[in-house]
Amino acid sequence: MRNIGAYIFAGAFAALLSSPTPSAAFGLHVGPLHVGLPFFGHWHRWRHHRHAIYDRAAVNERLSGARSAEPPQRERVDNSALLYPSLALPSLYDEIFWPARSASWPFGYDALVDSAFAKKSPPDANPQACRPGDPNAVVGRISAEIRPDAAQQPLLQKLAQALGTASGYLAHACPKAIPPQPAERLQLMQAQIQTLSMALDLIRPPLQQFEQSLTADQRPHFAAFSSESGAAAACGTPQAAVERPIAEIEQRVAPTDDQRPALDALKQAFAGAASDLDAHCPASSPAMPFARLEAMESRLDASWRAALAMQVALAQFESRLTEQQRARFDALAVTAAQ
Repeated sequence: MRNIGAYIFAGAFAALLSSPTPSAAFGLHVGPLHVGLPFFGHWHRWRHHRHAIYDRAAVNERLSGARSAEPPQRERVDNSALLYPSLALPSLYDEIFWPARSASWPFGYDALVDSAFAKKSPPDANPQACRPGDPNAVVGRISAEIRPDAAQQPLLQKLAQALGTASGYLAHACPKAIPPQPAERLQLMQAQIQTLSMALDLIRPPLQQFEQSLTADQRPHFAAFSSESGAAAACGTPQAAVERPIAEIEQRVAPTDDQRPALDALKQAFAGAASDLDAHCPASSPAMPFARLEAMESRLDASWRAALAMQVALAQFESRLTEQQRARFDALAVTAAQ
């Protein structure tokens, strides 16, 4: 989706303002880059049937008594960048322009699992996470370090406008409510990752144009590498983090022999998601901001694929549960962390 956001944003933004979700505004149910979708061949068919699987209002009503016995709730998900990508934007801008140190990836495997299963009541949006950011600090620092000449000033202004538009776009995509069920929440995460990818698409052309305009003296300043820069990110998902959520689900749900294949598929999907995310974890930071943006978009694509794989497998597993098993499943507070 590298070019889609830049080409269609102007015409679609008006529709977005009146649409309840970004995916509804653009009519899209695809990943950030549309490519590299291993083990997702049934997504088109799944898209048309997911609402039937997720529609459990009647079941939830019958199970309301069972939920009163839920264990103590885990931390709220108010500050999950997977649900509120605006929260991650300042750190992503830092990673693009000033990668002074290795930072944890807010769209990784642990974050996906924790955000999907964390309990939150009531499932309302966090208004503090819906405010657009101010790009002036980013542009001001670039201007101070680069000292653009008269010919470069309009290019920097275009970059400033793109940064502001991307921030406003993400703020408008703030969800009005957080789905209570893991599969539904993962579906929201897919939409939010896609929205973030489209927002970053808006930055690509002006960033590339400004970077190409730099002189040989200016380019080292734009690289903005400190002595700590270029450090490898923390890569590699521990095997225990992959196995722990499945073990908790198995223990609580107690699947029958007929349900075992769906549980095995769930375990395979979680393991495949973690492996794909690890494969796209950068060994080092690229030298220039535009290349860092491209690497970030590739990593976001892996996060989208991971959310999709986990969502489909979870929904298929849930569809095979009895009402009593589903009540126990809904009471879970699964975590990938120790």
